[in-house]
Parts: sequence; structure tokens; C-alpha cells
Amino acid sequence: MTSDIERIINYSRYPITEPNSAIFVEVIKRARHELNEKGIALLPDFMLSSALKETITDTEQVLPKAFRGISDHNVYLEDCKEEKLELNRPSQIISRSSKSCVTHDQINPSTPLKKLYMSQAMTDFVRLLLQREVLYRTADPLGALNVHVYKERDQLNWHFDRGEFAVTLLLQSPERGGHFQYIPSTRTQSKNNYPREMKTTTLLASQAGKDLSDLGVKQADLQPGTLVIFCGRNSMHRVTPVQGSKSRILAVLSYEQKPDVFLNEYTRMKFYGRLR
Repeated sequence: MTSDIERIINYSRYPITEPNSAIFVEVIKRARHELNEKGIALLPDFMLSSALKETITDTEQVLPKAFRGISDHNVYLEDCKEEKLELNRPSQIISRSSKSCVTHDQINPSTPLKKLYMSQAMTDFVRLLLQREVLYRTADPLGALNVHVYKERDQLNWHFDRGEFAVTLLLQSPERGGHFQYIPSTRTQSKNNYPREMKTTTLLASQAGKDLSDLGVKQADLQPGTLVIFCGRNSMHRVTPVQGSKSRILAVLSYEQKPDVFLNEYTRMKFYGRLR
């Protein structure tokens, strides 16, 4: 498996099968520091360009079968059911997100991305980086590994993740737009670090297309091949609208702290449009 991994990732920079090597230890140390300080860790040039190219080609071949999702939601990823909306409350500001999703069962097992995800070395690498005693790949046949394709005007609007962390790999950048933006530590379990009024201002300013630099919004410098570990449960974030004919393509690698975790029927229908 090591030989396969060496053909997929930049192994000299990220020797993920050698946890006792000095390079590995330094990578883990730096990534943990970034997570603690910023809530996000970037590992640039993680996947080789040849593996990126092959994965993108394989993705484009199955893209016609991908689920096209368009949803209107609030920052907590909830549907707003109230008839009268109060725009001074973040929970009642509705935004639209759209993308196409290639599911785990649609990804060719021989694709470099899937080989990487299915390797125990990758799972162990993420586990050590996140300082978890155990970590498992999600067992769901649809949701374990996904590839999100954002075409022109697609975006992922402001929201908090429901999971504690997210592991993603940028496969392709668009011509313009498609930027990952976030507000570090918007909230914590004990307090709200970013007042409700500021959340509201940010959401409304985004909808109006205004500059957000004075509102504490950060923008990650992502290039194709970058592995991202992001703690999005407490940091509000989004992907800005894609501009141009070149799609933004992002892989989402899902992990759990318990074995044999499957998605419920509601989640499968909402995000994949089918149960199996």
C-alpha cells in the first residue's frame, strides 16, 4: 500500500506511513498548532498533480449521474418554516446553496482519491492529527467519500457544520470565485464570541455583495492538492459563488469516532436524492 500512497500524495513532504519519522512528527505538530490557533489546518501540495488529474477525469465521467442539490437554509442548516421572518435574527435569514454531488458508491475504486481514502494509513494520519484515540471511515455507502462539484454561480452559503471537524481535499479551483471564507471561533460551547447582530450584519452584507473584510471574515489560500482540516461546528463559513466555466471540485473525506456509522434516510434523501 505504501507504493500506492507514494503515487498519490507528495510522500517526501507527507510520509504518512512513517509516523516515527522527523518529517511526519513536524507535519503533525504544525497542523495541530494551526488547528488550535485558527480552527483550520492547511496541508498544501498534499496530492500529486498526476493523481489530481486522474481523479478529476474520473469525476467528470460520472458527473452526469451526480445528484444536483439546491437548498434554501439558515446559518444552522435548518429550513425556515415560519411565515413571518425577522431579519434581525440569524436563524431567519435564508440563503441558497447549490452543487452537484458524486457519492461514495459512484467513485471508481481505482481512482487515486478513493485509494487514498480507503487506506488505513490515511485514517491513522487524520486520527493522529486530530489527537483521537480511535477513528473510523464512515460506513455509509453514499456519504463516506463525496466529491462536490460547484459549477458557475454555485455556492455553499454561510453555515455552521453539525460535525466537529471536516476533512476536505481541493481537486480543482475555478477561474474566479469559489473562495473558502470563515469567521474563526464564531461561537464556543460556553459562549457566543460573535454577537447575533454581527452574524446578521455578515449574512445581509453577503447577500448584498458587500465587502466583508471589516467583519472578521478570513479567506483561506487554497490551491489544488491542498488537504484541509477544519473545525466548522463553531466557525461560520461559506464558499463564495463560482464564476466562469471551470468548476470548483472538492473531495469530502468523512470519518467517525465510532465504527459502522450510517446516515439516516432523511439525510440521504436531502443530500443525495436517494436511499441507496
